[in-house]
Amino acid sequence: MIKLKNIVRNENKIVCEAYIEDCSIPVRLCYNRKNKKFDNCELPNEYEWCKSHIHHAENFLRSVENEHDIPQERTMMWY
Repeated sequence: MIKLKNIVRNENKIVCEAYIEDCSIPVRLCYNRKNKKFDNCELPNEYEWCKSHIHHAENFLRSVENEHDIPQERTMMWY
């Protein structure tokens, strides 16, 4: 599971805070709309195995980057 909060889009980037699983430390995500990837993303200690979570967040932000209105928050879960 990953929760994205405070999602904000500007001309070139979409930024947000990501909360991975049960971690209380947010990860700052910055999706670069030009190259369709996250800029540097550093996971908290003991959450290095959560790279797939970041991939889900990246796919979501890519899917809404051109929408007129984007949500300010999003929770994603998968099995």
